[in-house]
Amino acid sequence: MPAETTRLDPTDLLLLQALQEDASRRLEDLARLVKLAPSSVHDRLRRLEQDGIIRRWTVDLDRTALGLGVLAFIGVRATKACSELLPALQPISSIEECHSVAGELSLLLKVRVANTAGLLELVEWLRQIPGIEQTETTVVLKTEFQRPTPAPQSSPIPKRKGQRSSPLRSSPSRSASASLPASAR
Repeated sequence: MPAETTRLDPTDLLLLQALQEDASRRLEDLARLVKLAPSSVHDRLRRLEQDGIIRRWTVDLDRTALGLGVLAFIGVRATKACSELLPALQPISSIEECHSVAGELSLLLKVRVANTAGLLELVEWLRQIPGIEQTETTVVLKTEFQRPTPAPQSSPIPKRKGQRSSPLRSSPSRSASASLPASAR
């Protein structure tokens, strides 16, 4: 990962957006899109990899078609440091993501299993790990939307009509902070 933010020009951003939409695009098609030679596009993509912007090239699988129809988030309360639990958690292939979090929970796990019986088995397995005090499971009924990591923009929040800048990017004025939930003020 880059130690500092890498500067991306509009061509880099366009390439990243195009690849997120369809990573199987040919260099020639990308070159036509950004009006550069294929060799220049290749060089840019390699630089984006070396800078840690593009972390890996992968495919997006339909997990339900693979028999992994249950998605859940498991909150973990622990008596050990998160780093001490990682060796026990990393080998569990059902865990897609593991996040250290602030608050009452120590870790938040995103897991995928075949069915609720598999989820119960996983939760019971987790509770046997020394240092895991308690788990709290939330089953996802339906994913309403998901999106790839967006390329940097001027603001992560769309502007409202007549709004000059995002309330989270500028110093909060009375009206801007009033439109935010109390927890975000």
